Amino acid sequence: MKTKQRRHKHSEVTPVTMLERELEALRHDLRSTIRAYVARLEIDLAESTQAVGSVKNGENLSRERLHDIRELMILVRNRKLKPQNGRRKDVRKIDSLIRDVHSITHPNASR
Repeated sequence: MKTKQRRHKHSEVTPVTMLERELEALRHDLRSTIRAYVARLEIDLAESTQAVGSVKNGENLSRERLHDIRELMILVRNRKLKPQNGRRKDVRKIDSLIRDVHSITHPNASR
């Protein structure tokens, strides 16, 4: 009889066990979301890098586009980040920089 009671007690669903399960599900969602978010940023950055690399010595660039690229270079070069702190502020800065660069290198893309 005692073994049945122990088994029943172990398999009981309590608010604590329910919260533990929900927290594990939240951890899974966080990791999935972060992976998808980083993948999107990586793709945008790779596309921008490829677009910049395909232009030789500023050929085929209007004066305005060349000016935009110089401004972006300065923005990217002067970024102030502390990646070791893992702050949302830094992630937002990186996201913004990548979006700005991508919008200049791919002006017809809609995002």
